[in-house]
Amino acid sequence: MNDKGVVMNKQTQTNAAATVSFWIAVLGFFLSLLPFVGWVFAPIWMIAILFGMVGLAKGHNRRLAMYGILIGLFTFAFKIVLLQVFV
Repeated sequence: MNDKGVVMNKQTQTNAAATVSFWIAVLGFFLSLLPFVGWVFAPIWMIAILFGMVGLAKGHNRRLAMYGILIGLFTFAFKIVLLQVFV
């Protein structure tokens, strides 16, 4: 409320790239758990990592971008380890 008694709305900033990165990374992780088709969804991890990098470039809500990058990299490493173990 300002000095004249008028209620003012506070604008919240969003980081759509960070949010997309996080949710795509989570989706990609669960899809990677499917047997025999997990590698088909590799572009999803890469997109999550790229959106995370774009989200990091923005000044706000960088935590979701970082989580998206980390989950995407973890999923990639997870699939590489499984490839080495089972092949």
